[in-house]
Amino acid sequence: MNADYKPVACSFYDELEAAATQRRRVVLQYFDDIRQLCLESGVIDTFFVREKAEFMRLKSGEEIRLDHILRVDDQPAPGYADAPNYSCGC
Repeated sequence: MNADYKPVACSFYDELEAAATQRRRVVLQYFDDIRQLCLESGVIDTFFVREKAEFMRLKSGEEIRLDHILRVDDQPAPGYADAPNYSCGC
């Protein structure tokens, strides 16, 4: 497994998978590959593994590593419960 990849909780994966199955638009806060904070909304297209790390791909083509997700729809991801909510509330 990728040395710095931290597997996500099964319950969190199940929530993401349910959103993908329902084709529901999700609002995401996550860190990209260079640890910059990103805010995105979109529909989850698929899940895949690259270099032993789990990712999801949005319909837009954006690929997000699952252990870099801070929040989904205003709910904190496991491991990020204390992280601030960076949404602007717009």
